[in-house]
Amino acid sequence: MIENAILSGLIGNEDYTRRVIPFVKPEYFDDLNYRMLFSDIHLYVEKYNGLPTKEALRITTDDRKDINDEQHKTLTNIINSLEYDSKTDQDWLADQTEKFCQDKAIYNAVRKSILVLDGQEKELDKGSIPQLLSDALGVSFDGHIGHDFLDMGDSRFEYYHTNEDKVPFDLDFFNRITKGGLSRKSLSIALAGCVHPETMISVRTRAVSS
Repeated sequence: MIENAILSGLIGNEDYTRRVIPFVKPEYFDDLNYRMLFSDIHLYVEKYNGLPTKEALRITTDDRKDINDEQHKTLTNIINSLEYDSKTDQDWLADQTEKFCQDKAIYNAVRKSILVLDGQEKELDKGSIPQLLSDALGVSFDGHIGHDFLDMGDSRFEYYHTNEDKVPFDLDFFNRITKGGLSRKSLSIALAGCVHPETMISVRTRAVSS
């Protein structure tokens, strides 16, 4: 069961936990018991900057006031069943966790979209459906966004000193502020405000082959 494997990894492998926990959400767990345990693990990691032990989870469960005896027993059984195998390939588990999150995100988005269409979701309208689906389809564990100023120093230096093939403007002032014109195969837009709403302007376009 993937939910059990995920929770086992979250209390048994710190590298895996640091890698995936920013992307996993409680609503991805259909079973309320797993959802509560994930929330407990997430809160522990966030507060203590470390991994909770099974004993810590059992104590947290004992302190819960929002569950009955049957739920307490179920949660305790799940905690006792969490066993992380150190031989588990971390990349494989991370990939499986990513797939789990993607599938659940899409499922939840489709389900919420249906509620919106049926008028049962009062806080959202039909115009929000594309964004719901877009956000779900965009779920990814890819952390390579932006630049790491230390680890990517060499590539940044090379990027800043790359000589680009540019298309010059007909206006010298534009060439000065863009350092020679616009880079080929790039999309650029020049915007300027008019002095008066009735001011007439003319636009010239020029097609340039790449």
